[in-house]
Amino acid sequence: MSVKKKVAFTAFAAAVLLIASGCGKALVLENEPSGTDRNDNIISGAPVSKTVIKPAEGIPEQTGSHKTAATTAKTEVPATDEIPASSAEDFSDITDNDVPEDTYQPASTYDTKSPETVATTTAAATTTKSGTSTPKPDNNYTPTRTDDLPVNNYTALNYNEVKGVWISYFELYPILTGKSSSQFRSGIGEYYDNCLSLGINTVYVHVRPFGDAIYKSDYFPWSKYCTGYIGEDPGYDPLKVMIDEAHARGISFQAWINPLRCYQEDDAPNVSTTYKTGQWYDTKDGDYIVKVNSYWWLNPAYKEVTDLIADGVAELVSKYDVDGVHIDDYFYPTTEAYFDSIAFNASSYSSLSQFRLDNCSRMVSGMYNAVKSHNPTALFGVSAQGNVTNNETQLYADVEKWSKEDGYVDYMAPQIYYGFDNGGQPFEQVVEQWDKMLAGTGKSLIPGLAVYKIGTEDEWAGSGRYEWQNDKEIIKRQIIKSQETSNYGGVILYSYQFIFEPDSDVKQAVNKEITAFKPLLTQ
Repeated sequence: MSVKKKVAFTAFAAAVLLIASGCGKALVLENEPSGTDRNDNIISGAPVSKTVIKPAEGIPEQTGSHKTAATTAKTEVPATDEIPASSAEDFSDITDNDVPEDTYQPASTYDTKSPETVATTTAAATTTKSGTSTPKPDNNYTPTRTDDLPVNNYTALNYNEVKGVWISYFELYPILTGKSSSQFRSGIGEYYDNCLSLGINTVYVHVRPFGDAIYKSDYFPWSKYCTGYIGEDPGYDPLKVMIDEAHARGISFQAWINPLRCYQEDDAPNVSTTYKTGQWYDTKDGDYIVKVNSYWWLNPAYKEVTDLIADGVAELVSKYDVDGVHIDDYFYPTTEAYFDSIAFNASSYSSLSQFRLDNCSRMVSGMYNAVKSHNPTALFGVSAQGNVTNNETQLYADVEKWSKEDGYVDYMAPQIYYGFDNGGQPFEQVVEQWDKMLAGTGKSLIPGLAVYKIGTEDEWAGSGRYEWQNDKEIIKRQIIKSQETSNYGGVILYSYQFIFEPDSDVKQAVNKEITAFKPLLTQ
């Protein structure tokens, strides 16, 4: 796909000098990316010591966290019987284009949803008019408390049919970094109003994109996306603002975290030993934190690591009125044996693959348990890659197990970022595969759809290479196909920027697509 890779928000950053909140130090913005992950995507975002606050090493361009290409080490190649889909993370064009006109202007009033359209999650399934189940806890699973955090009595707001959008940290950056509480409240409110105008009822918002927190946490330092300075308190709680503004509009707020993705190479030495991640880096004890290329990752082979991740989830659900917790497809960053060789050699496993699959399953189960034990009405779900085989053989995410068994998820939101004519993974075939996996479980299927591909060439799609350029109603058709599945629970669009701030060369195509699919979301 021919989409130019430019530093996100470069024009924005060049036009203004952001000042970190409360300290008067200039935010450092660089045109060169500060690090890349295994797919050469730009990455950053590590905290430093509480006692040493330094400017951010450069706010990165869009990395997203959604991808469908084979995400393997350099030595690996895609499966021979498949054509990998293009990675969303390769679409790093973030512009300051105007919000699309006429067809979806911000709503002027906030709609209080009726009982017929809003479903609070209970142990019993709630059904929509079409007879599909809303996401719900597993009836046969009883969570076990592992901490002393209080149960949150807030009744989560969740919808029979999710009409969702992802809002990532790179989309929060222009309205959050260095901004006051009132400025951020205004910015996120505008985002939400735009979402409402398109019929969106659920937002999946990054609250912990790296080993950091866009909220007050006892387990992770403040994200540099708050002030521009790693580890610095912005003087208010951005998460509370985001939740309050969402709920004021009747929007369900799902807290999106990346549990294993941690620190950029240059930032890791500055992580305070106040935090376990800082201790693990400092001592290299047990290889709890492992470098892959220029980035550090948490190693789920150790119970101490997965316990930390679960504790972080428990904190979120206990202290904040989130309607759910959501993770995506950043699992194992490599298939190379070095990543967890110490733990594997000390284990009783003979299969490295099974060892890693079980480690990820333990992590996911722990997160699910943390959600349910602190607010049984809140949801937990996973947005895995659309390609089931890649999940299991390259990322070690046992998505079939999580889909079929109790105690892992309330819903699956696979990133089915393929066109209908994709030569390796055609949309209709893939969505039916996921639907079949969820059959009889009571869990919902909420496909993720690739708005970011509209108007672009999909170079990995084989016979569907030009489908996203030639077909002006592909997202509409995908929504309709998703609605026909037996376990349909809604759709999620990737992502806010590509809907409301598309690059100029695809803006016309995006607007045409929105005109086509908007009635399906607003009806």
